[in-house]
Amino acid sequence: MKPIIGIVGNPNRNPITGMHINEITYTPQGYIDAIIEVGGLPLIIPTDLANASSYLDLVDGLLLAGGQDVSPILYGQEPHPKLEELNPPRDEMELALIKEAISRKIPILGICRGLQILNVFFGGTLYQDLSDYSNWQVKHLQDPTLPEYATHSVSIKTNNYLSDTYGSTLRVNTYHHQAINRLGDSLTAIATSSDGLIEGISSNDGLILGVQWHPEMSYIKEPSDLAIFKWLINKIAK
Repeated sequence: MKPIIGIVGNPNRNPITGMHINEITYTPQGYIDAIIEVGGLPLIIPTDLANASSYLDLVDGLLLAGGQDVSPILYGQEPHPKLEELNPPRDEMELALIKEAISRKIPILGICRGLQILNVFFGGTLYQDLSDYSNWQVKHLQDPTLPEYATHSVSIKTNNYLSDTYGSTLRVNTYHHQAINRLGDSLTAIATSSDGLIEGISSNDGLILGVQWHPEMSYIKEPSDLAIFKWLINKIAK
């Protein structure tokens, strides 16, 4: 049977025509398509904190997708003036799933926000906005450039999955106004931008990988970006 990859859904309100507001739980199609491409079966996990553990009974790997800012309350800070949308229920659900997945040794892939909430789970902090980062020199939010195009480079340290796959450098797309500040315990920074921001992390036990960029948006034009998702499949197969 193909490995089942749980993708944590984003609970949100979606304005549609007229005065109606629909409650929705969704994930961008790129995550679903990428998991299928690498041989997995995607399963969307809703925000259902009371049953968080039960959802992990259904999956072999966990994917934490991009989305809203992580609440700064979780790392002991008041909200910055440039903080953007929060989703506290999603924060709580993802933190519960991370804790349970670690206890079960289920591999976790974090993308953009996913990398950031993993860092917070392990006791790290974030720059709530890059304006607080004194060495900010690279455009990390590439709009209006389309997401399938890579716009800045990352340097990759040796002896990890990213270096084994891509070598010492990689060009990536970029859509974030927040970033890792203090790195969490039990995590290693494995990729950085030229202005010194952490762009990739792994855990000491090898069961966590996080990247700050969005391979789900770029892999059709650059198929090698599927290797980020293949990491999950490889971990499950071992």
